[in-house]
Amino acid sequence: MDLSIIILSYNTKDITDECLSRLRMSEVRCRKKLGNNIEVIVLDNASSDGSVEMIKKNHPWVNLIESKGNTGFSKGNNIAFKQSKYPVVLFMNSDVYVEEDTLEKTLGFFEKEIEVLGPKLQFADGSFQPSAGPLPSPVNTIFWIFGLWGFHPKDKSYFEKISQVGWVSGAFLLMRRAVFEKVGGFDENIFMYLEEVEFCKRVSIAGFKIWYVPEVAVTHLHGASSQFDPSPALLWELKGLKYYYQKHLKNSYPFVKFFLILGLILRAVIFSLLGKTKRARAYIESLGVI
Repeated sequence: MDLSIIILSYNTKDITDECLSRLRMSEVRCRKKLGNNIEVIVLDNASSDGSVEMIKKNHPWVNLIESKGNTGFSKGNNIAFKQSKYPVVLFMNSDVYVEEDTLEKTLGFFEKEIEVLGPKLQFADGSFQPSAGPLPSPVNTIFWIFGLWGFHPKDKSYFEKISQVGWVSGAFLLMRRAVFEKVGGFDENIFMYLEEVEFCKRVSIAGFKIWYVPEVAVTHLHGASSQFDPSPALLWELKGLKYYYQKHLKNSYPFVKFFLILGLILRAVIFSLLGKTKRARAYIESLGVI
């Protein structure tokens, strides 16, 4: 049960500092309780806010990789993975805060032969944050763009018990090293957003099972590296969704694209009428990426 933890850092100095401080407590407890080896690798994606200097000063126990440019989620994690060595790997966002017993509890579920695991995510105020769902299909993608259930479930009942799912969030993604190696890592054609969904699609194709485990809960600030602006996130998610369809469901995309366009236009109109012009503008801009 030796564990490699991989974290990407990008202009979240104070948040990363808190993330690593909490992780250190959980890591120390886990090693004492389970007697395992744990390494923490942080790849900094060319931050300009002093993150590198902070990590060197406050967290010298971390294996720090300094990237010369912003590699994005997929490539950055692939680079860091090559520097890791243990049979269980945790990919974790720098805006995730663990509890002292998080690593111990999470690894405990791996004794049950779980191959890929995602925990319950919650916002900083403790409120529920959706973090898993079925893999995208034409029907649930159309539901999603019209604000319905879709492949991004928001119903709390979906997240009440441990269950096998199509995808789990990349904010805290634990797996056996063999799984990552078998499917070839993250697809570097996706810079960020939906990369974990595409990854989980290949995991499923390879015959591995993905589990959502609410018994493990972590805090995810969500969107910290984008300064909590939803507009870029929407653009990147739609780019990722388009790539997902072109790679895995190519024949369905023309049909899905029609409804994506319709849904984005409808959203733009509604938010314009509500006076939320920034959000409306984001939906109009998104039309150019699909």
